[in-house]
Amino acid sequence: MKPIQLPHYTEGEYGALDLPDAWHAASLACFAASLGARFLVQLLPVGNAYFGRVFLPGLAVFTLAGLGLLFGLIGMRKPHARGLAKVGVFLNVTVLVLGGLAVAAFFYILPG
Repeated sequence: MKPIQLPHYTEGEYGALDLPDAWHAASLACFAASLGARFLVQLLPVGNAYFGRVFLPGLAVFTLAGLGLLFGLIGMRKPHARGLAKVGVFLNVTVLVLGGLAVAAFFYILPG
């Protein structure tokens, strides 16, 4: 049995969201996840206290923002979502730059 295509619900806000068309949404989702990386990491079980408390949230921020940047750049190929993809790229680059500054300040302040 094949699903029946409904003509009124194929486009617009009720249309199916496929990932090839939703790279901009994945970019913005990665940006939001990178902002909450500290809280997302707390949901994971911690084996080593130093690695889990200090290193892993910073690594998660850079990983999620890097993925968001990649998804945003891929999303800029589609003309109908180019505006949101540019916003995602800008936000993820901002997270990467500010995260890099925070890491540099951490190692600058670190004694020894």
